[in-house]
Amino acid sequence: MGFSKAYASPNFSCGKYVARARRFFSTAIMVGLPLFVAAGCSAIESFNPVTRQGLSIANLFVVVLAISAVIFLLVAGLLVYILFRYRERPGEPDPPQVHGNRNLEIAWTVVPALILVVLFLLGLQTMNTVNATDPSALRIKVIGHQWWWEFQYPGLGVMTANEVHVPVGVPLKLELESADVIHSFWVPQLGWKKDAIPGKTNDMWVQFDRAGVYDGPCTEYCGLQHAWMRIRLVALTAEQFEAWIEQQRRSAPDRPGGDTALRGQEIFLRSTCVNCHAVRGTPAAGKIGPDLTHFASRSSIGAGVVANSPQNLRRWVKEVQTVKPGVLMPNYPELSNDDVTALVDFLGGLK
Repeated sequence: MGFSKAYASPNFSCGKYVARARRFFSTAIMVGLPLFVAAGCSAIESFNPVTRQGLSIANLFVVVLAISAVIFLLVAGLLVYILFRYRERPGEPDPPQVHGNRNLEIAWTVVPALILVVLFLLGLQTMNTVNATDPSALRIKVIGHQWWWEFQYPGLGVMTANEVHVPVGVPLKLELESADVIHSFWVPQLGWKKDAIPGKTNDMWVQFDRAGVYDGPCTEYCGLQHAWMRIRLVALTAEQFEAWIEQQRRSAPDRPGGDTALRGQEIFLRSTCVNCHAVRGTPAAGKIGPDLTHFASRSSIGAGVVANSPQNLRRWVKEVQTVKPGVLMPNYPELSNDDVTALVDFLGGLK
């Protein structure tokens, strides 16, 4: 009753509310559309393949999408035309009944069959490109752990974690394995992904055409910290890759510079750290956790959970279970602040 009176009142006008709504939606469109377009462009770029194998898959997808779009538009257009052209009109007699059209039946049998043949041949061509082997390819073993990635270069004597470096223009053979449960290795710019399965090796043959830094996740749920099992793939020119390999082959110095770093090394070597981690050039030779020989050269800690900075490293050393709950590494509450500072100094010098 009150609403009816207000609506009937000469003082009430809906025009101002319509104007406000129009201004609101205009502003939303003006602000939101550029953001939407920018986000779309960013998403498109993040899925733009930089390998010839991934480009082959993307091209096949575009062809299938285009053919599907043409068929959809053709069928939908004919349906709309028929609905309007042959709709029932008052006073008109029933239309004549048609019991068959041989030419039409042949056409809608032959055309789909030809489309399927074309797609089958294109699919075979794409499979041959993706699965083409190369005996001269550079081997990289990719081993999934809960929750980090191990990368081994068997022919080069290099081992690292969470960040894999590859040369541009060189055939690569990624050998995917798992140390515990099923993981899935996916960097969107590769163009496709594969699982890392315990007791089995899945091969990915790739060749990068463009240098850059490309990030990806594990896409097979593998436990509590599945979301923080990130991959960073760095594609380098041949010269940059050779320099990186040379740097990675070096062992850690016997005596790190500075008294604090030297004390940190002593704390590291007499603690349980050596049971899990290796630092080449020292007695530490653990195989359970990541190799720390060049830990300071990596951009993140804990497979992407935090950036590699002294502040984050202090938290990681002291209370890792609050940073990444569930990891095998325990907290070390018994370490004093001076001990943590010394360890951070030592680990920060492992470049």
